[in-house]
Amino acid sequence: MKTTSISEMRGPARVQDESSDMNFACAVRSGLTVAVCVLALAGCSGSRGGGAASASPANAAPASSTASAVPVNSPTPFLGMYYPSQGHTHLQPGEPDDFVYNSNPPSSGPHRELFTDTFISPVPIPKYVQVHLLEHGNVLLQYNCNCPDLAAALGSIAMVYDMHLIPTNELQPSAADVQNGEDQGLAVIVAPYPAMKSRIALTAWTRLGTLPAIDKHKVVSFIDSYLHNAANASQ
Repeated sequence: MKTTSISEMRGPARVQDESSDMNFACAVRSGLTVAVCVLALAGCSGSRGGGAASASPANAAPASSTASAVPVNSPTPFLGMYYPSQGHTHLQPGEPDDFVYNSNPPSSGPHRELFTDTFISPVPIPKYVQVHLLEHGNVLLQYNCNCPDLAAALGSIAMVYDMHLIPTNELQPSAADVQNGEDQGLAVIVAPYPAMKSRIALTAWTRLGTLPAIDKHKVVSFIDSYLHNAANASQ
């Protein structure tokens, strides 16, 4: 069956306090420095004569050969929640599209073979179209509010990926450019979706991640994990 767009279906539309004790800090940073300090103190004591004997290097604690710097851990990937696949059924013309999906927004299940005409949609995308986009390996970024700044922030992230799908001689993507990118599973689509409780929802096939506000690291992590991920989309 030839895949069409929504418009074709509808018609022409995120210190350690440094200790103030500098001698202690010196000891922590380098065992070698500890040894040098001890030797210096011993020399000073000997030159003065009398007084208590100083600790010798032989009695000093062994220097640590390991660095004291705290290792920097890589950020944990944001993978969202997994929802079991509800299948890849393609709805035929005339079949009802009232299927009850196991996530909202949907992340798998029956759908119509339709694409969109734009990467940044000003209107909600029907569930049965969302699922078709996810099946191809695309990622959706949706929001439930009338919030231009949030929409623009999501759109800015999406365009980092979508710009590679636009011919260099075009200022704006054509419907054909969008549908070609979606067909290959290379598109990141942004759209409003008021029918959900979360402020922001990120969806991929069988995956849903929600956010109360923009978190660029998490959004990018989610996209990089699932965009054009054939193994995930084939479940």
